[in-house]
Amino acid sequence: MIGFWNLDNFPEKIYKNDYILNGIKTMKKYLFPSLENQICKRFIWVLKVGNKANITYVKSLLNFNHSFEAKILYEKDIKNYIRNISKGFNVLITTRLDYDDRIYYDAVNDVRKAVNIKKPIILYGYNKGFYYYEKNNKYYEYERNDTTNGLTSIFASLIIVLNNVSNIYDIYELGTHIRIRKKIITSYKSFGIKELSYEPAIYDSGSPKFVWVRQKYSGQFHYTNLIEKKLKLCKFNLSRFYGK
Repeated sequence: MIGFWNLDNFPEKIYKNDYILNGIKTMKKYLFPSLENQICKRFIWVLKVGNKANITYVKSLLNFNHSFEAKILYEKDIKNYIRNISKGFNVLITTRLDYDDRIYYDAVNDVRKAVNIKKPIILYGYNKGFYYYEKNNKYYEYERNDTTNGLTSIFASLIIVLNNVSNIYDIYELGTHIRIRKKIITSYKSFGIKELSYEPAIYDSGSPKFVWVRQKYSGQFHYTNLIEKKLKLCKFNLSRFYGK
């Protein structure tokens, strides 16, 4: 499993050091503990740094010990990196995992269980979790299941069987969250597959599986509108899924 943080699709100011610093702080507070807490450590976490950003500065902020394998690469170097690490393997899994996401302790195992070598492409993701609003330090229920346009999920993985796909793709090549499922269904021919007789998407809408963090600092990375009246306050015991 490879997690990316994509920067090149954001405004120019996203490459400034203060914005990056705020993002890294959020990443260390929420994302990294959930990666450390994974039962299965057989994954590589890759920070995809925008080509305009100062990668030396990013590396200096992330210079600390961790129990999982990690890489920090420019976006332009990702494709070759994936090609190299995929050699000799039958299945490639890439996962959309942003800096402000927090996934539950068995997320990596969940994705591994979703692999089916009889199906060349599978999209697997969670669509039920929490929305944490730092402004008032409260968690709200968050669930999105858009079956028309695609999978709107904090956590989504693209599983491809390399022997049956003519090229190597990662989850970000399928576009934004809400268009992923639609794109993979309509564009499967570009993956070298002659016929797609099934809908290659698996959803997990059971117990909450992720937390999406809304930062309180100014100049946020996400520009979403939080309408608190439409969100249900959640008193779920986080330690059940995420540890302390």
